Amino acid sequence: MMQLPAHILERLRLLTCLPQTTRVQFRLSDGSDFYLRVARRGPAERGREEVAVIEAEQVSGLAEAPDLDLEMSYNTLRDIIDGQLSARHAFLLGDIRYTGNRELAAALADLFAVH
Repeated sequence: MMQLPAHILERLRLLTCLPQTTRVQFRLSDGSDFYLRVARRGPAERGREEVAVIEAEQVSGLAEAPDLDLEMSYNTLRDIIDGQLSARHAFLLGDIRYTGNRELAAALADLFAVH
C-alpha cells in the first residue's frame, strides 16, 4: 500500500471544508486500494485561539460510502506525492477520475505542490 507522507497528512489536517467525518477512497489500478478516514474533533486551544483538531488515518481496503472516490494509477499517485505532477493537471488530463464531493476534490488537489 502506498503510504501518504506526513507532510501531506499534516496539510490535510488544515483543510477547513471537511465535514465532521470524511472518507476519501483511493482506487489504484494495481488493486492496492486504500482510503483516508479524516475526523474533526472539537476545538482545542492553540495560543489564544480555538482551532479544530483533525485526525487523519490511512486504512487499507475499501471504505463504506466514501465522500470522495479517486481513481488513478499507482504511478500517477506516486508522481503527485513526489511533486513531479500537479494534482490539478492530472485531473484536467483525465489521469484522475473522481466521483463525490467536488469541493473536497478541489481542496485535496491544492494539497499537493509541484517542485
